[in-house]
Amino acid sequence: MPMYECRLLNGAVRSARPANIPTLFTNAAAAWAAVAGGEWPPPGIYLGVVLTGLFFYLYGMWENDRVDARWDASRYPDRPVPCGAVSPSFLRAIALMAGLAGLVLNMLLGGEFAVGGLLLIVISLYNMFHKFWSGSILLMGLCRGLWVTVAGLIFSHAEGRAVLPDAVLWYAAGLTVFTCVISLVARREAGRPRVQAAVGLLLSGMCLFDAAWLFSFGSWLGAGAVVLWAGTRLLQKRGVRAT
Repeated sequence: MPMYECRLLNGAVRSARPANIPTLFTNAAAAWAAVAGGEWPPPGIYLGVVLTGLFFYLYGMWENDRVDARWDASRYPDRPVPCGAVSPSFLRAIALMAGLAGLVLNMLLGGEFAVGGLLLIVISLYNMFHKFWSGSILLMGLCRGLWVTVAGLIFSHAEGRAVLPDAVLWYAAGLTVFTCVISLVARREAGRPRVQAAVGLLLSGMCLFDAAWLFSFGSWLGAGAVVLWAGTRLLQKRGVRAT
Protein backbone atom coordinates (compact mmCIF):
# COMPACT_ATOMS: atom_id res chain seq x y z
CA MET A 1 0.00 0.00 0.00
CA PRO A 2 1.44 3.43 -0.96
CA MET A 3 2.59 5.53 1.99
CA TYR A 4 -0.05 8.21 1.36
CA GLU A 5 -2.89 5.67 1.38
CA CYS A 6 -1.51 4.05 4.53
CA ARG A 7 -1.36 7.44 6.25
CA LEU A 8 -4.89 8.24 5.11
CA LEU A 9 -6.24 4.92 6.42
CA ASN A 10 -4.42 5.35 9.72
CA GLY A 11 -5.84 8.85 10.09
CA ALA A 12 -9.40 7.67 9.41
CA VAL A 13 -9.04 4.85 11.95
CA ARG A 14 -7.64 7.18 14.62
CA SER A 15 -10.43 9.65 13.97
CA ALA A 16 -12.96 6.87 14.61
CA ARG A 17 -11.87 6.50 18.27
CA PRO A 18 -11.71 2.69 17.90
CA ALA A 19 -11.39 2.07 21.65
CA ASN A 20 -15.11 2.88 21.98
CA ILE A 21 -16.33 0.41 19.36
CA PRO A 22 -16.75 -2.52 21.81
CA THR A 23 -19.52 -0.53 23.52
CA LEU A 24 -21.61 -0.88 20.35
CA PHE A 25 -21.60 -4.65 20.82
CA THR A 26 -22.69 -4.39 24.45
CA ASN A 27 -25.30 -1.71 23.68
CA ALA A 28 -26.84 -3.95 21.02
CA ALA A 29 -26.84 -6.94 23.37
CA ALA A 30 -28.55 -4.91 26.09
CA ALA A 31 -31.17 -3.66 23.62
CA TRP A 32 -31.82 -7.27 22.60
CA ALA A 33 -32.26 -8.30 26.25
CA ALA A 34 -34.76 -5.48 26.70
CA VAL A 35 -36.82 -7.04 23.89
CA ALA A 36 -36.31 -10.78 24.33
CA GLY A 37 -34.98 -11.26 27.86
CA GLY A 38 -32.25 -13.82 28.44
CA GLU A 39 -32.54 -15.51 25.04
CA TRP A 40 -29.55 -15.53 22.71
CA PRO A 41 -29.98 -13.19 19.73
CA PRO A 42 -29.91 -14.56 16.17
CA PRO A 43 -26.31 -13.92 15.04
CA GLY A 44 -27.31 -12.40 11.70
CA ILE A 45 -29.70 -9.78 13.04
CA TYR A 46 -27.43 -9.02 16.00
CA LEU A 47 -24.37 -8.39 13.82
CA GLY A 48 -26.52 -6.39 11.41
CA VAL A 49 -27.63 -4.13 14.25
CA VAL A 50 -24.04 -3.72 15.47
CA LEU A 51 -22.97 -2.78 11.93
CA THR A 52 -25.82 -0.26 11.74
CA GLY A 53 -24.64 1.28 15.00
CA LEU A 54 -21.07 1.32 13.75
CA PHE A 55 -22.05 3.30 10.65
CA PHE A 56 -23.93 5.86 12.75
CA TYR A 57 -21.00 6.01 15.17
CA LEU A 58 -18.47 6.57 12.39
CA TYR A 59 -20.62 9.35 10.98
CA GLY A 60 -20.51 11.09 14.34
CA MET A 61 -16.81 10.61 15.00
CA TRP A 62 -15.60 11.64 11.55
CA GLU A 63 -17.88 14.67 11.46
CA ASN A 64 -16.71 15.63 14.94
CA ASP A 65 -13.06 15.75 13.90
CA ARG A 66 -13.98 17.69 10.76
CA VAL A 67 -16.00 20.30 12.64
CA ASP A 68 -13.38 20.60 15.41
CA ALA A 69 -10.40 20.92 13.04
CA ARG A 70 -9.54 24.52 14.01
CA TRP A 71 -10.07 23.92 17.72
CA ASP A 72 -7.89 20.80 17.63
CA ALA A 73 -5.15 22.61 15.69
CA SER A 74 -4.46 24.88 18.67
CA ARG A 75 -4.96 22.32 21.44
CA TYR A 76 -4.42 18.83 20.03
CA PRO A 77 -1.98 19.18 17.10
CA ASP A 78 -1.38 15.42 17.03
CA ARG A 79 -4.96 14.63 16.06
CA PRO A 80 -5.63 13.34 12.51
CA VAL A 81 -6.68 16.61 10.84
CA PRO A 82 -4.13 19.01 12.42
CA CYS A 83 -1.24 16.61 11.83
CA GLY A 84 -2.19 16.28 8.16
CA ALA A 85 -3.14 12.60 8.17
CA VAL A 86 -6.59 13.36 6.74
CA SER A 87 -8.28 16.45 5.34
CA PRO A 88 -11.63 17.87 6.50
CA SER A 89 -13.08 17.27 3.03
CA PHE A 90 -12.07 13.60 3.15
CA LEU A 91 -13.66 13.18 6.57
CA ARG A 92 -16.84 14.87 5.32
CA ALA A 93 -17.04 12.46 2.38
CA ILE A 94 -16.56 9.26 4.38
CA ALA A 95 -18.81 10.54 7.19
CA LEU A 96 -21.67 11.12 4.76
CA MET A 97 -21.18 7.65 3.27
CA ALA A 98 -21.22 6.10 6.74
CA GLY A 99 -24.35 8.01 7.77
CA LEU A 100 -26.17 6.99 4.59
CA ALA A 101 -25.07 3.38 5.01
CA GLY A 102 -26.39 3.35 8.57
CA LEU A 103 -29.75 4.76 7.50
CA VAL A 104 -30.12 2.29 4.63
CA LEU A 105 -29.06 -0.73 6.70
CA ASN A 106 -31.45 0.34 9.45
CA MET A 107 -34.34 0.20 6.98
CA LEU A 108 -33.18 -3.07 5.38
CA LEU A 109 -33.19 -4.70 8.82
CA GLY A 110 -36.76 -3.55 9.44
CA GLY A 111 -36.02 -0.46 11.50
CA GLU A 112 -37.79 2.90 11.49
CA PHE A 113 -36.53 5.49 9.01
CA ALA A 114 -37.75 8.38 11.17
CA VAL A 115 -35.79 7.28 14.24
CA GLY A 116 -32.64 6.65 12.21
CA GLY A 117 -32.99 10.03 10.55
CA LEU A 118 -33.55 11.71 13.91
CA LEU A 119 -30.37 10.09 15.23
CA LEU A 120 -28.36 11.57 12.35
CA ILE A 121 -29.88 15.00 13.01
CA VAL A 122 -29.06 14.88 16.73
CA ILE A 123 -25.49 13.73 16.00
CA SER A 124 -25.08 16.65 13.59
CA LEU A 125 -26.49 19.15 16.08
CA TYR A 126 -24.13 17.92 18.77
CA ASN A 127 -21.11 18.31 16.51
CA MET A 128 -22.21 21.81 15.54
CA PHE A 129 -22.83 23.15 19.05
CA HIS A 130 -20.83 21.12 21.57
CA LYS A 131 -17.97 23.65 21.78
CA PHE A 132 -20.31 26.59 22.31
CA TRP A 133 -23.22 25.26 24.39
CA SER A 134 -22.84 23.43 27.70
CA GLY A 135 -26.29 21.93 27.24
CA SER A 136 -24.93 19.90 24.34
CA ILE A 137 -24.25 17.12 26.84
CA LEU A 138 -27.97 16.39 26.52
CA LEU A 139 -27.55 15.95 22.78
CA MET A 140 -24.67 13.55 23.33
CA GLY A 141 -26.81 11.55 25.73
CA LEU A 142 -29.63 11.48 23.19
CA CYS A 143 -27.24 10.12 20.56
CA ARG A 144 -26.69 6.95 22.60
CA GLY A 145 -30.30 6.78 23.69
CA LEU A 146 -31.57 7.03 20.13
CA TRP A 147 -29.03 4.51 18.87
CA VAL A 148 -30.25 1.82 21.26
CA THR A 149 -33.83 2.76 20.40
CA VAL A 150 -32.95 2.12 16.75
CA ALA A 151 -31.53 -1.25 17.82
CA GLY A 152 -34.57 -2.04 19.96
CA LEU A 153 -36.98 -1.28 17.11
CA ILE A 154 -35.10 -3.58 14.74
CA PHE A 155 -35.08 -6.38 17.31
CA SER A 156 -38.77 -5.82 18.14
CA HIS A 157 -39.81 -6.07 14.51
CA ALA A 158 -37.62 -9.15 14.04
CA GLU A 159 -39.45 -10.76 16.97
CA GLY A 160 -42.83 -9.84 15.49
CA ARG A 161 -43.67 -7.21 18.09
CA ALA A 162 -45.84 -4.31 16.98
CA VAL A 163 -45.00 -2.17 20.02
CA LEU A 164 -41.58 -1.31 21.42
CA PRO A 165 -41.24 -2.85 24.91
CA ASP A 166 -41.07 -0.41 27.81
CA ALA A 167 -37.79 -2.03 28.87
CA VAL A 168 -36.11 -0.62 25.75
CA LEU A 169 -37.21 2.89 26.67
CA TRP A 170 -35.99 2.44 30.26
CA TYR A 171 -32.64 1.19 29.01
CA ALA A 172 -32.38 4.06 26.51
CA ALA A 173 -33.17 6.55 29.28
CA GLY A 174 -30.55 5.06 31.60
CA LEU A 175 -27.91 5.03 28.88
CA THR A 176 -28.77 8.63 27.99
CA VAL A 177 -28.13 9.75 31.57
CA PHE A 178 -24.92 7.71 31.80
CA THR A 179 -23.65 9.26 28.56
CA CYS A 180 -24.56 12.77 29.73
CA VAL A 181 -22.37 12.21 32.80
CA ILE A 182 -19.46 11.12 30.59
CA SER A 183 -19.92 14.16 28.36
CA LEU A 184 -20.09 16.49 31.37
CA VAL A 185 -16.79 15.17 32.74
CA ALA A 186 -15.19 15.22 29.27
CA ARG A 187 -15.85 18.96 28.94
CA ARG A 188 -13.16 19.46 31.61
CA GLU A 189 -10.52 17.11 30.25
CA ALA A 190 -8.38 19.54 28.19
CA GLY A 191 -4.91 19.68 29.73
CA ARG A 192 -5.96 17.61 32.76
CA PRO A 193 -4.51 14.08 32.67
CA ARG A 194 -6.52 12.89 35.67
CA VAL A 195 -9.78 14.02 34.12
CA GLN A 196 -8.78 12.38 30.84
CA ALA A 197 -8.15 9.14 32.73
CA ALA A 198 -11.55 9.44 34.41
CA VAL A 199 -13.23 9.88 31.03
CA GLY A 200 -11.51 6.73 29.78
CA LEU A 201 -12.76 4.81 32.81
CA LEU A 202 -16.30 6.05 32.28
CA LEU A 203 -16.27 5.23 28.57
CA SER A 204 -15.13 1.67 29.20
CA GLY A 205 -17.55 1.52 32.12
CA MET A 206 -20.41 1.62 29.63
CA CYS A 207 -19.66 -2.06 28.99
CA LEU A 208 -20.13 -2.76 32.72
CA PHE A 209 -23.36 -0.72 32.71
CA ASP A 210 -24.59 -2.98 29.92
CA ALA A 211 -23.31 -6.09 31.72
CA ALA A 212 -25.41 -5.22 34.78
CA TRP A 213 -28.45 -4.73 32.55
CA LEU A 214 -27.87 -8.06 30.81
CA PHE A 215 -27.40 -9.97 34.06
CA SER A 216 -30.64 -8.45 35.37
CA PHE A 217 -32.41 -10.26 32.53
CA GLY A 218 -30.59 -13.50 33.27
CA SER A 219 -28.54 -13.19 30.08
CA TRP A 220 -25.07 -14.69 30.05
CA LEU A 221 -24.20 -12.13 27.39
CA GLY A 222 -23.35 -10.05 30.44
CA ALA A 223 -20.17 -12.10 30.80
CA GLY A 224 -19.25 -11.12 27.25
CA ALA A 225 -19.82 -7.48 28.13
CA VAL A 226 -17.36 -7.82 31.02
CA VAL A 227 -14.79 -9.31 28.63
CA LEU A 228 -15.35 -6.41 26.23
CA TRP A 229 -14.86 -3.98 29.13
CA ALA A 230 -11.46 -5.57 29.79
CA GLY A 231 -10.64 -5.35 26.08
CA THR A 232 -11.64 -1.69 25.99
CA ARG A 233 -9.41 -0.91 28.97
CA LEU A 234 -6.53 -2.73 27.28
CA LEU A 235 -7.00 -0.71 24.09
CA GLN A 236 -7.02 2.52 26.09
CA LYS A 237 -3.84 1.57 27.96
CA ARG A 238 -2.14 0.83 24.64
CA GLY A 239 -2.89 4.37 23.52
CA VAL A 240 -5.80 3.60 21.18
CA ARG A 241 -7.87 6.76 20.93
CA ALA A 242 -11.17 6.94 22.82
CA THR A 243 -11.81 10.71 22.95
